[in-house]
Amino acid sequence: MLTFRNMKNFNLMQKVLVCTFCFLLVMMGLSKAQSGQWVWVSGSSSPNSSGNYGVKGVSAPGNMPPARYQAAYWIDKQGNYWIFGGSEASGFGHNDLWRYSVSTGEWTWMSGEQTGVNPMGNYGTQGIPSATNYPPALGFGSNCWTDTAGNLWLFGGFDQSNFINSDNLWRYTITTNEWTWISGSGTLTGTSPVYGPLGVYGPTYYPGSRAECKSGWVIDNELWLFGGQDNTSGAMSDLWSYNTLTNQWAWKGGSSNVNAPGNYGTLGVASPANEPPARCSYTKWKDADNNLYLFAGGSFFGFSQVNGLNDTWKYDLQTKLWTWINGSNSIDHPGMTPAFCQPDATKYPRSRIENQTAQTNSTCVNAFWTFGGFDFAGNAHNDLWLFNTNTNEWTHLNGQASINSNIVPFNYGNLGVPSNSNLPPGRGGTCTWTDNLGNLWIFGGGGNGSTGWSFMNDLWKFIPDTSCIKTGLVGVTLQPPAQTTLCPGDTITLLVPTNVQIDIQPNVGYSYNSGTGEIQFYGPSSNTYTVSANSLNPNDPCFINDTISFSISGYNLIHADFALSPAIVSLTNPVVELNNLSSNATSYEWYLNGVYLGNSPDLTHTFSQTGTYCFTLIAKGDCNQIDSITKCCEVIENGIVSFPNVFSPNGDNLNDVFRPIIHGDFTISNFQVYNRWGQAVFTFRNYSQKPEWDGSFQGQKCEMGTYFYLAEISDVLGKTYLYKGDIMLLR
Repeated sequence: MLTFRNMKNFNLMQKVLVCTFCFLLVMMGLSKAQSGQWVWVSGSSSPNSSGNYGVKGVSAPGNMPPARYQAAYWIDKQGNYWIFGGSEASGFGHNDLWRYSVSTGEWTWMSGEQTGVNPMGNYGTQGIPSATNYPPALGFGSNCWTDTAGNLWLFGGFDQSNFINSDNLWRYTITTNEWTWISGSGTLTGTSPVYGPLGVYGPTYYPGSRAECKSGWVIDNELWLFGGQDNTSGAMSDLWSYNTLTNQWAWKGGSSNVNAPGNYGTLGVASPANEPPARCSYTKWKDADNNLYLFAGGSFFGFSQVNGLNDTWKYDLQTKLWTWINGSNSIDHPGMTPAFCQPDATKYPRSRIENQTAQTNSTCVNAFWTFGGFDFAGNAHNDLWLFNTNTNEWTHLNGQASINSNIVPFNYGNLGVPSNSNLPPGRGGTCTWTDNLGNLWIFGGGGNGSTGWSFMNDLWKFIPDTSCIKTGLVGVTLQPPAQTTLCPGDTITLLVPTNVQIDIQPNVGYSYNSGTGEIQFYGPSSNTYTVSANSLNPNDPCFINDTISFSISGYNLIHADFALSPAIVSLTNPVVELNNLSSNATSYEWYLNGVYLGNSPDLTHTFSQTGTYCFTLIAKGDCNQIDSITKCCEVIENGIVSFPNVFSPNGDNLNDVFRPIIHGDFTISNFQVYNRWGQAVFTFRNYSQKPEWDGSFQGQKCEMGTYFYLAEISDVLGKTYLYKGDIMLLR
């Protein structure tokens, strides 16, 4: 299996001279244009450290993985860093799984074995997760993905327990701390790919054994990989995808031949004929449009001869076309290094392999990191570069890439203290991550240090200087508020940076304080808001920042009201109707003079006694709102209307007139008296008259006898009653 352990070492005098030169270069300020600072975070500055496992599953400040080279690595959905396996300087491999918490700065040994020479692992039953399952010792470029559900996937690598390239696919579930052997031939000898039709998923298709195959991307439920080293130590250029829902592989493109020469075509021009040359590959770059990127890598012939590459390629998932976009189309190219902090599309790093890469967390530009690696002479470097896919420009940020020596300048400085003079030793096969603040992290790897070929377990962080880097490493990222429901008196706060321009649509129901960066949403209406933030800081590298949309559920103000009809009732018809006119209420309570009546929306009530009665309606609504209203009515007796049956209009002032006898509030609207021939001898139709008959007609006294009356009388409620009868006139 290929390593660089057999590369030449300096004699003692050479080492002294080189280290002296390293120190002088660092102290002179190798990176005169400030691009950022390295800080040695943890681990040993001495090579081949044995680390400290601590207690499995328990984090502690003293925990530290042993030194290792070409381990698998992931970042989970919570921003924690994970590593698995890799090789130590003795050539033995590991199968331990570790987690590093950025927030606490502590390592945790999560799974696998602590001791043993190239442990065999435990496969268990295929497809069945178990706490006792774990892969064998794997190193030399196992591919690794974090899927959309947060599971960690592991494929291939060099199985150091069987000394073969592996074809096994594993899944680690973080929530249960369980490994699952998903597919592959287990401990059998290395296998060849089974391609099937291009683009077709199938249960029998798979890439076969692979190592040096770190180029991997996640697109929805698919895990993609490119190239690597097959079971014959040849380099591949095929593109594969694994569907995590169907558990099937598909060959997506590239040649099925070993060591395919590829076809560069024309720089910057996509073509169906374009194809990257076969390579051991280490790039994990993907842009916002899900285009896949390759950079560098190389082919191996014999044990140590390297054909290094420094070309950059883009694969468009929509068109399924490759484009050579940067770098040289020749092997072992020495590169053209620009000045620090000077982006340049015509200059690029020298050819290299095992330069691990990471994706920036920018929201506004696609920029990718690459660190170190080995050149075609076997020299390990510590140069740090950034590639901007928007401009196809490389920026040399830090470190050394031009000295033809297997020892480049380095300086650990003080643990935990950033400094312009800090530089990690040159190395390849690191674990590489980026955090949400735009910092780059590296762990471990191998290289030719001052003591010869050695492996490391040091953890480093690079803090970029945004005045140098204009590629979107640190951008404005907006997070929707956790609370989304408003009640009266409530506000929902969204915090934004103070150096941004804010646009909020719709322009209602909020206030914004640019000094504190607080947006207060206060309702009452419900709205779906779109909030955009754009940087106002000229040194902020992210100029097209972030836009989010979220919905806030407001509330409806309630109003209690009802119609009481009639407002005055009599005991003859003592019924009132209470018709609810409330708005935005969800429940009701009725009270009569403080006594609970019911909870129906409307109400009908019947009285039995006269008096004044007050109804109260209590309406309840959203967010425990309460409103009430009170209205009163009067209950009266209807009174009595009667008519005498005889009267004597003889002038003695006793019973001289005929009229209705009324007790109560009544109104006479019509009153007539008729003789026996049907002639009206008295008519009352207006209030200028008195509603009484004096026994005369047209100024003449009427004769004695029987007369007939008809009266229309209305009560206080407006109801009209008709009265008929006869009256005896006597003299």
